Amino acid sequence: MFWPVLATVAIIYVCNATLAIRQMRNFSTTYILLRKHGKVAIGKQKNALSRGAIVMFLLDDSDRVVAGRRMNGITVLARFRDFPAFDGLPVKEIDPEAVRTDRGTQRAIANARDNFLTVQAGDVPVEPPTPLMKVVNRVDAKVGHSRKRPAATTQHIVICRRRPTAAD
Repeated sequence: MFWPVLATVAIIYVCNATLAIRQMRNFSTTYILLRKHGKVAIGKQKNALSRGAIVMFLLDDSDRVVAGRRMNGITVLARFRDFPAFDGLPVKEIDPEAVRTDRGTQRAIANARDNFLTVQAGDVPVEPPTPLMKVVNRVDAKVGHSRKRPAATTQHIVICRRRPTAAD
């Protein structure tokens, strides 16, 4: 009984790894195709038990959306598809609520817009929390910071000495 179960688990693992590699290749191919034509804004929304989403927008020189692609789904079978909902709009005017789609895709759209605007401002975009960190943050918010940290028993004294200069 042990060997058939082990063989089944191994076959499932190999199939999952193969499909994940194909999905990563699809992401890379789509990104490279869009990147050849201009700037690309990417947004993502990770979920553990519900649909995740990745959105890519090809932008022209005036930061208007030329083409959009999206991938959403639960499994490694998801692939990128055309997403023309925001074609022609400036990135600043993208409103995720304007499109009837699932919440994960709406969050990915907002993340793409925010990431692009953050990069335009010269900052580094913040990575969205992973599903595990979302759970940890929810538990932390409910429980709160009830434990108190002990006060420091020693004081740190910093002494700064001025170097002698030629005038001294």
